[in-house]
Amino acid sequence: MTAFSGRPSAPGHADVLHQATVSLLCHKSFPAPVQMTASPALLTCQLLSYHHLMSPTQVKLSGPVRMDDSRYAAFLKLIGLQSIPSQVPLSYPFVEAFRLSMLAMSHKDFPFNVLGAVLARNSSIFMRPLHADEALTFSAQVDPNYHKNEKGDFEIQIVGTATDGSGAEVWHNSLTVVVINPKRQRGGGNKPTAPGQAAVESQKVLAQLLIPGNAGRAYGALSGDRNPIHLHSLTSQLFGFKRPIAHAMYLVARLEAELSNAGYAPKQFPAVFETEFKRPTPLPAKLQAVVRPAAQPQLQCAVLTGDGAKEVVVGRLYSR
Repeated sequence: MTAFSGRPSAPGHADVLHQATVSLLCHKSFPAPVQMTASPALLTCQLLSYHHLMSPTQVKLSGPVRMDDSRYAAFLKLIGLQSIPSQVPLSYPFVEAFRLSMLAMSHKDFPFNVLGAVLARNSSIFMRPLHADEALTFSAQVDPNYHKNEKGDFEIQIVGTATDGSGAEVWHNSLTVVVINPKRQRGGGNKPTAPGQAAVESQKVLAQLLIPGNAGRAYGALSGDRNPIHLHSLTSQLFGFKRPIAHAMYLVARLEAELSNAGYAPKQFPAVFETEFKRPTPLPAKLQAVVRPAAQPQLQCAVLTGDGAKEVVVGRLYSR
């Protein structure tokens, strides 16, 4: 494990692009406390403190805020839910909280440029059902220790939380971000595998997912994740992608929507939705959402390539 050592001092093109993106998100410098408005939401937050060096870097709202009505409605439409759910989808608080994660990763002691980073896995826990009119206090914390994975890339853990008016934690999210190491040897690590024959035979196709070319821009506008790899071919090519790729958490939300449309929404709490991201999805794309109901008590589910041959996202939905 390695502690933060600071960002390299000599800025390159990616560093300039990184600073420009951060300025669009924040419009302010980082010394605490400062007032920030996270566009496009009417979300005003106070940067209470930055604890760095051997302590986690944390950003927290100064008080509870209601979820943004217009953003929530746009999210439900974007992910393809057939009806308005009685409770907030498991994948939605991530959208409300991700700007705080960006602020934490933009701190001067964060040693990496996050533009071009990709997601490896995510675990979201609802302690109880959440409703769209609740006022919650969100926070994001970046672990100051990181490690190299088997490919030689760097993995970073970001923990997001939400507490209600009583101070009880109602949402806990653990996200693993992978920063590509430019010095590593290509081709290392295990290659993603196709679904096994037993999994293919037991799975049920829930829906064919048509992912439009503007999905990255649409989801990025909601979550604040305007990583250039998701926006346009011109920007994604700077990071080695010929076409923009879909946000992994957008695909998670699409998968959850199809589970909900088919009647697999969680009924007992705490509810856990764990996902692992297998491969990038260039936009536009045709994918499949599938469920493997034979695997109990944890409901196994996945997003597959359009021909069903390769896994894009694999997930587990269960109560604990």
